[in-house]
Amino acid sequence: MRQVTASRSRPRAAGFTLIEVMIAMLLGMVGLLGTLAVQQSIFNATANGADAAIAGRLATRSMEELTARVLDPGPPVVDQLAAVAGTAWSPIVYVGPDGGTNASQTPVYRFQRQFRVVNLGVGQPYNISVQVSFALDTGRPKVIRFDQQRWKTW
Repeated sequence: MRQVTASRSRPRAAGFTLIEVMIAMLLGMVGLLGTLAVQQSIFNATANGADAAIAGRLATRSMEELTARVLDPGPPVVDQLAAVAGTAWSPIVYVGPDGGTNASQTPVYRFQRQFRVVNLGVGQPYNISVQVSFALDTGRPKVIRFDQQRWKTW
């Protein structure tokens, strides 16, 4: 029989090399950066959703204020919409989430509100439009617009 002799080689050291550790750290960093990017997108979407809800509420409030104006065939005829009727949009007003207004845009007054009331003539309705713009700092603002007809009885 042949006798096998054990070779006297140096035992291999256990552990990782520096290059393996650096590659593992690089992969971990890429994963963490991806997670941060997704989290930032979620925060932006949440903020835009909240602003859209506020803009809708502000537009509804303005529409209700305009439709609450008295139209009475009289005598005497009372037409409170005639004072604001025209074909052009009203001047821009900056509005805060609570409905307060300001002449210029600030972080609090970040919503733009305009309205238009068009008198279509005798026996025809008023066309009332309200629009509120938000996300003004993104370069492409979003707009919520409501349109309604208000009929006269004369």
